[in-house]
This record gives sequence, C-alpha cells and structure tokens, in this order.
Amino acid sequence: MALKLLNPGLRPLGMFDLEDDTAGTLEGGEHVELNATAIGAEGYAADVGAVGPFVGADLAGSRASVKFDVGLRTAHALAGLADEGISGYGTLFGEQIGGNAGQATSINGAVVIGPSTERGSGKVTVWTQSGLYAVDGAAADDATDPLSGADTVNDLVYGELNTGLLTLTALNNGAQVAIFVGHMADTSLVSTTNTAVGLAKAIESSAIYLLDPR
Repeated sequence: MALKLLNPGLRPLGMFDLEDDTAGTLEGGEHVELNATAIGAEGYAADVGAVGPFVGADLAGSRASVKFDVGLRTAHALAGLADEGISGYGTLFGEQIGGNAGQATSINGAVVIGPSTERGSGKVTVWTQSGLYAVDGAAADDATDPLSGADTVNDLVYGELNTGLLTLTALNNGAQVAIFVGHMADTSLVSTTNTAVGLAKAIESSAIYLLDPR
C-alpha cells in the first residue's frame, strides 16, 4: 500500500516520533493522531525525547513526550495521513534506476534500496493539511470495508480503531477523516489502457480529500 500525493497541502510534519508498536508496519495512508506518552515508556529518536523541543506536560506524574499513533479520529486533535516513506521516495539509499537489462522507473520495476524513513529515524512523515490524496492497497481494499466498494461521491471516510486504515464505516471509528472523491484507474499515459482495448478498467487507487484537523 502507498500514500499518493495528488494535490496535497504543503510542508508535511516530519519531526515527530512514531509509536514503537507501529514502527516498520506502516503501509501508507493510515490515519494517525498525536498522543502523549511518559518519558521512558518507549523508545524515540534522540531529538524528540526529554532533551528535544517536543516535551509535553506531565503525564501520570512524569514528564511526557508526544508521538503519533495509528487509529481513529478524535475531535480537536492534531492528525493526518501517514506516509510510509517507501514508494517513489524516502528510502535511505533511494532506488536503483537502470541495469544490464534496461532501465526502470519508480512506477515499474525499480529496486528500492535501504529501509523506509520511519525505520531509519523512528519518526513519521504526516500530511496534516487538507488536500487531495490517494491510497491503494490495504487502506483502499480492506476486506471488511473497502474504499474500493465506495460508489458515491462525498461518502464519509473514517480511520479504523486499531489500524488507522481508511474505512467507510462510522461505527466505533471516531470522527470523519476525509471525503471520498472517486477511484483512479488506467492512469498510465504511455501505454495502452485496459479501457482502450475493451477490457474492464482496473482500479489502481482511491482518491480522498483530507479534512483539516478540527
């Protein structure tokens, strides 16, 4: 799965810690929200801990730091979409483009080299500003409530309780995260599309409009 930037807000947040239990599991497009944690309760990057600029108020009688957790949306919280730091950019050493058998691009065949940025730094890049984004994979095709099953423009989109995956079901999923826009299919501009040869179009990702934190 990956988060795709269509017409996003500018300047994502990239300096906050990611919950340890989530590290290495992000697929891209999950809903994440800022929460507090007691200093020492989990690991964190050196510059977001007790000596960093993001030390919060006391939490349960001890100094607190802040981190992003996957999950549902609650009112009046800083939240957004997590970027997995893998697809297209963000890895420690980038992508290998080209080889003995020809060249490759980030869309088709490139070899990703190195870990994702959140594995390497312990931080997560979060897109918090409203704008147009797209998701594919697990968030778009979750077996129990897929965005791929949406067929109505302006459907409400939520974040699942334990995973942050995007869903159309409001039950136990907190406040609205985004607005469903539509599906993207046959996006290639340099090859013959399925539709052009009479085949059914293949949904590649689902577009959503992220709402501002409120």
